[in-house]
Amino acid sequence: MKANSVTGKPHEAAGASSVPATQAGRMRAAVEKTVAIAPGFLRGDVDANRMANTMVHAVRNYVEQEQAAGGDGAPENAEAQALQNTLAELMACGSGFLAGRCDAACVARTMTQMVHEFTTH
Repeated sequence: MKANSVTGKPHEAAGASSVPATQAGRMRAAVEKTVAIAPGFLRGDVDANRMANTMVHAVRNYVEQEQAAGGDGAPENAEAQALQNTLAELMACGSGFLAGRCDAACVARTMTQMVHEFTTH
């Protein structure tokens, strides 16, 4: 299998599932979706509504994937427990903003922390 010349990761085969095989992998993927657009949000290139919707959709997508994999949502190990707390924060913050319970500055604080914690340098 050839690797992508930019990422160095293997190319996905046509029709292949891109859902990670482990619970923690699915959780990390959800966090990575939000962290990927966070710098644009923090620079002002992405509005708070889009950021909050991305947060909520990433968590919902994880839940759907977890159910499809036969999971019950209970963390399978310590890493999954820590990531579950992170997903809970993303959902609470994103849905809180969308419901008018907090403001864009609150979303910015959450995403600043997520970027610091989950961005590899």
